[in-house]
Amino acid sequence: MAEALATTDDVSAALGRDLTASEVASVEEHLDKTSELFRLEARQQFTAGESRNRLRVTDGAVTLPQKPVAEVISVTGDWAQAQPVPHELFGQRLNIAGLTTGDYIRVHYSHGGPVPDLARLTVAGIVAQLLEADPRAKAGVTQRGETRGPFSVQETYAAWAQGSAPRLAPDDVKVARSFRVRSYGSIIQGY
Repeated sequence: MAEALATTDDVSAALGRDLTASEVASVEEHLDKTSELFRLEARQQFTAGESRNRLRVTDGAVTLPQKPVAEVISVTGDWAQAQPVPHELFGQRLNIAGLTTGDYIRVHYSHGGPVPDLARLTVAGIVAQLLEADPRAKAGVTQRGETRGPFSVQETYAAWAQGSAPRLAPDDVKVARSFRVRSYGSIIQGY
């Protein structure tokens, strides 16, 4: 499993207090799972790594799906000889010389860097909310009502807030999706 996108110190800062002994025992597991859920939704690794993709050329270029791109290791044609293809990198965009729309290439590149603050703070916030969740919601209760004399209290817990496992709230999903690379053409992960 890749490294977590946030630390226990980030969770402690999100809570505004030190972690209790029981929280310390579970926070690493929650950080790992929440980080993976966030990565899946964002379609980004964030941390340093390498990717190999088969990409469809559109208007003489392809967009690399992971950001930021550190280095393009190789670009080869998608034919039997797999010859190197001349290319030029501009941010996420790889300009390809001599190929037309519809051709496929294979790209091996390294990517990643420091985790963006928004991703780090969002993951820490999700774990902090999980640690602070109402015990009834953690137990899976969806609704609860209580009446005492003339007073009545009704509570409803959101579906994503039930149980004790990390989940992304709708706002967290929007934040994660904001990190996706917008591209044109086909992307075939890992070849």
